[in-house]
Amino acid sequence: MAETATLDHIPVESEIDALLFEANLIRKLAPKYNVDWKDGKAYPLIEITKDPVPQVHFARKEANPKSTYFGPYPTGSDITSLLRFLRKIFPFVSQNHPGGKPCLRSHLGLCPCPEVFTSRRSRLSYLKDLRNLRDFLSGKRQTVQKRLTREMLQASQNQDFEKAQALKQKLQHITFVTAPRTSPREYEVNPNLLEDRRQAEIRALKHLLKMERIQKIECYDVSNLSGKNATGAQVVFVAGEPDKSLYRRYKIHLQETPDDFAMMSEMISRRLKSDVPLPELIVIDGGKGQLSSAVNQISQIRQIRPFPLFRVIALAKRLETIYTEAGQEINLPESSPALHLLQRLRDEAHRFSRKYHLLLRTKTMLT
Repeated sequence: MAETATLDHIPVESEIDALLFEANLIRKLAPKYNVDWKDGKAYPLIEITKDPVPQVHFARKEANPKSTYFGPYPTGSDITSLLRFLRKIFPFVSQNHPGGKPCLRSHLGLCPCPEVFTSRRSRLSYLKDLRNLRDFLSGKRQTVQKRLTREMLQASQNQDFEKAQALKQKLQHITFVTAPRTSPREYEVNPNLLEDRRQAEIRALKHLLKMERIQKIECYDVSNLSGKNATGAQVVFVAGEPDKSLYRRYKIHLQETPDDFAMMSEMISRRLKSDVPLPELIVIDGGKGQLSSAVNQISQIRQIRPFPLFRVIALAKRLETIYTEAGQEINLPESSPALHLLQRLRDEAHRFSRKYHLLLRTKTMLT
């Protein structure tokens, strides 16, 4: 510390970005007191081969031009944890199987052998799973979810309930979000990259909603189990970033049945009766029904207690459709900065609401 002249920092998108950026700077600048990341070892990757029955491997370098590689990841343990999670959703082959004998993982439902080597139908199903795995590792989580949802609904319509249940379980397991990877070079070239991205998201959302100003956004979500231990969450983003000092959680009092619309109305009513300054935009986690409940509640309270105007929209999980008060239904491309901002809001509200709901359930079970 005595030899330190100045101190500066560069905000980045995620913990993985921070690790990769730090490693890049250490490798480039070779600072005197750093000992990690100077052994020249390549960052670990995930490799998917182009064999007739593709395999998924851990790799240290892109040695095979025919393979597809994902990463890099900070450590081998990161890849191990990620693949262990994904393998439960999309079972894959990771080794040769001499004689077509099943491996131990096949008995655990983690490897599709030996059927994938002997059955054309099993091989086609496996290739479909690998397509979803590739998209997931590429950060296209929503694409995978939409695809699985369509297949689940189609299986249900065909009364193939076993397949529908299996697809439903896959959807339920997809809770891990692969953060978008940013090259360390991008942060080095532009130390304000994260702030620029946040401003781009706000500009895109203002343009989409034809609003002159969006500084403060509130997002609302409800969680319950058959109406029991119902909770609501209010999360607040200021200038595109979470402001946790303004978060608020609600214990729903007026509803004992699974009625998300009534729960949303109660939460919005309690929020509008507080003296906390209102935002320019309120986002509801849900579809037309949740949006209508919120808008009706706002209209009723405004007749009694006038307050500044603000916009209200809803974001539905199923197809990421945006619903507006005017009855518009908007579907943005996955690359849309406006959609990224709304998704971050929605996911944070769901996390915060779910956390409180689980806390109340735990307390109920212990009493």
